[in-house]
Amino acid sequence: MPVISAIHATPVKSLGLSRLESAVVTHRGIANDRRFLLMDSEGRVVTQRQQGKLTQVSAEYSEEEDSLCMNFPDGSTVSGQPSPGSETATVLWGRVVRGEVVEGEWSKALSDFCGVELTLMKSRNAGESFDEYPVSLISEATISYLSSLTGGKKEFEVERFRPTLLLSGCEPHEEDSWLGKGLLLGDRLRLRLISRDPRCAITTLDPKTGERDFDTLRLILSYRPSRRAAYLGVYGIVEASGSVSVGDEIVLSR
Repeated sequence: MPVISAIHATPVKSLGLSRLESAVVTHRGIANDRRFLLMDSEGRVVTQRQQGKLTQVSAEYSEEEDSLCMNFPDGSTVSGQPSPGSETATVLWGRVVRGEVVEGEWSKALSDFCGVELTLMKSRNAGESFDEYPVSLISEATISYLSSLTGGKKEFEVERFRPTLLLSGCEPHEEDSWLGKGLLLGDRLRLRLISRDPRCAITTLDPKTGERDFDTLRLILSYRPSRRAAYLGVYGIVEASGSVSVGDEIVLSR
């Protein structure tokens, strides 16, 4: 039976992922996942597509204490309460995300680290900074199968594909066969899978360093040809909120 083997989230979009033992999932995804995002000097969203080394920075956010901490690879940290500054807005996947510029040292620290001007923004509402859909899923078997196609040259890391939920107990690409179906898991959580996940250049980056190390997209397309995108894993929406934990079994429904 399919089982949840890992849960991933990050409070700042495109920073390194954190593994969670459990999480509350609403119609906008995991609470406070991607609550913050980064913008360039022209107000455009910045992700690992533009700055791969962002993956080297991790973050923790406590909504109860309104406390944000960023951890840099040299061991330095920037932490405190992210006080709201001027109002701002940016466009993400065709959606306008509104919020406030975060006052404090976070923007400067990230700008110095990446060598370009970056501004940290906190979205006004939680759950607005996902890509196409709030939950992504992929199975360990799918990632292992992709690795097997490299002839021993590459063992792909789970974090390269940045899934919200990682699954075990599946056949390779079994998650594709669940499209259109409901998934019951954890404490009353109900998902519905509605789309295959179109992969981007982030999958070509080492998730530890952010440096390009493998043409993952070409490999996917070599056995899953498509004129639109290199699809791997699936996206879902949340039909009923609930909690999920590592080890929870997945029950398929209509």
